[in-house]
Amino acid sequence: MPKVTAIYGEKEAAVEVAAGTIIGEAIVATGLPLEQPCAGRGTCGKCKILAEAGLAPPDEVEFANLTPGEMAVGNRLACRARVTGDVTATLAPIVVYSNKIFRASNRYKKERGVPLGLAIDLGSTTVAAFLTMLDNGEVCAGGAGLNQQTAYGADVISRLAAATDAPADAERLHKLAVASINQAVDSLKLSPKILARVGRVTIVGNVAMHHLLARLPLESLAGLPFQPYDSAAILEAADLLSGIFPAGTQVTLPPLVGGFVGSDALACLAYFGFDNAPGPMAAIDLGTNGEVMVTDGQRILTASTAAGPAFEGVNISCGSRAVDGAVIDVQIKGGGLNFATIADEPPVGLTGSGLLSLVHGLVTAGVVGVNGRITTNPPIFADRLSTDDHGAQRLALTDEMYLSQWDIRELQKAKGAIRAAIDVLLDQLNLTPTDLERVILTGSFGGQIDIDAVLGLGMIPPVRREVVETVANGAGFGAAMFLSDDGFALGEKLAAKAEQVDLDLDAGFNMRYISGMSLAPNGE
Repeated sequence: MPKVTAIYGEKEAAVEVAAGTIIGEAIVATGLPLEQPCAGRGTCGKCKILAEAGLAPPDEVEFANLTPGEMAVGNRLACRARVTGDVTATLAPIVVYSNKIFRASNRYKKERGVPLGLAIDLGSTTVAAFLTMLDNGEVCAGGAGLNQQTAYGADVISRLAAATDAPADAERLHKLAVASINQAVDSLKLSPKILARVGRVTIVGNVAMHHLLARLPLESLAGLPFQPYDSAAILEAADLLSGIFPAGTQVTLPPLVGGFVGSDALACLAYFGFDNAPGPMAAIDLGTNGEVMVTDGQRILTASTAAGPAFEGVNISCGSRAVDGAVIDVQIKGGGLNFATIADEPPVGLTGSGLLSLVHGLVTAGVVGVNGRITTNPPIFADRLSTDDHGAQRLALTDEMYLSQWDIRELQKAKGAIRAAIDVLLDQLNLTPTDLERVILTGSFGGQIDIDAVLGLGMIPPVRREVVETVANGAGFGAAMFLSDDGFALGEKLAAKAEQVDLDLDAGFNMRYISGMSLAPNGE
């Protein structure tokens, strides 16, 4: 049998596979990280590896996604290339930029007698770790890494499908979750002495992440009735983490709300004070698995909506995760495009926030209509327009980057899902947008989003501009609250009080979704 050797930095692993095996499947089996945002469907062209011999000739999908220069040096798509003999594959390093990476206090170094805790936010794309002082709950430092489960796709539905189809894949997804948590903790760069002081760990995540980590049955979640197998807190979860924390560390998984509303949303409810809200308020955790929370000051309604990975830069022609050079904001000035990028590097791709600000600017300038279509004779940028092989228009951004008509549609679908969910919850509480006294946008994407673009494109209802705020780490800071007995009790209280709304059962959801795809401020 052919031997596949994968190299990731200083790490190397090998596995024997049958001839004809897709090399991406072999790499995943080694346990080394591989990104496949489209779950290996061959549609994103982003799972590039550097291979040495032992592979069948490229197919038409690889020819469409790889340049002649890339193929000349041995670049292949992991989801397409098939093994014919012994092969060595070098994997691209996964670099994660995150606004969760910070150091707010060094008190944990100075006061050595104070026990420490770790709050983990196991997100679909990013896994974050927050170091907390257990005497007063102070969050001292944060770090993050990529969720290595992206080898099975950017969205949770792809991962659940893989796990339910094959027990071996379910176990591998569990191990990838553990490896990702370990990587996030490593990003804090804690010394062995400081790590030894960690007495409590709490892990929050959406329901799919929770179940895959906890090795819970997935059938009721992946199919009807689309509910968790068990929503109760797991108070003794250290055995699930393969000994990555010191012996005796208490590891807990807080309870879930229901449906696809997990303990990450519960952490947001706690951190933003939904238990004692003075009046109507809403919080939206924007990401691949969007979660919406609304209260009228008494009832708390929650819902999860499959916004899709466009907010993470996935399924976008020139999309990018948040890495150096990724575009986070675009301004149209003087007939040109001004890009703001991470680390001020030359632009390499659009993050979700970059895509949102770009489309907002193009709609304002009349280049894109409120229906999402690129106009035939725009007032500016007519010289940048071209037509792709399928007859769809696209707009050149740089010599290497462009925005396609399909990219705009992906954004419309994502924002339509979020907008419809908010509208449904407001309606069920008999609230109007102007009733809301506070609106919080949170998550890796929501924490750095352009509020004017959000309102201008109608992603959220027409609320008052002054009540909208962005908070990057709502779930992580809420998870830090759960490290104390009182905080964990608050989480259990909120989980019992919060009501999960099944959007599929709302008669008006589909019409709201279609209306929400409009790029007008009022969403109509």
